[in-house]
Amino acid sequence: MTQDGQPTPGSLDALRSRFEEQSRKAQTYYTVMHAIKGVVGNDDAANAWMSAPLPAFEGRTPAELVGNGRAEEVLGHIRTLQPGTAR
Repeated sequence: MTQDGQPTPGSLDALRSRFEEQSRKAQTYYTVMHAIKGVVGNDDAANAWMSAPLPAFEGRTPAELVGNGRAEEVLGHIRTLQPGTAR
C-alpha cells in the first residue's frame, strides 16, 4: 500500500493471484462434489462422503486429498463407484 492507503500494483497482483488460486481450489472441490453427488444422490450425503476417512485413501478424507492437489485421484475413485456403494 502507498502512504495514502491506495494499493500498489504489486499488492494488487498478489491479491489477484491469491484470488485466482482460491477460485481454482473452489472449482476443483465443486467438480468433485458434483461427481460424488451423482453417486450418493444429494448434497448432504456428498458432504458426509467428502468428510469421511476412507480405506481407499488410507484413512484420509476425500476433502484432504482434494485440498492437497489430488483431485484426479479422488475423481478416479468416484468413477469406480456404483450408486449406493460410496466407500
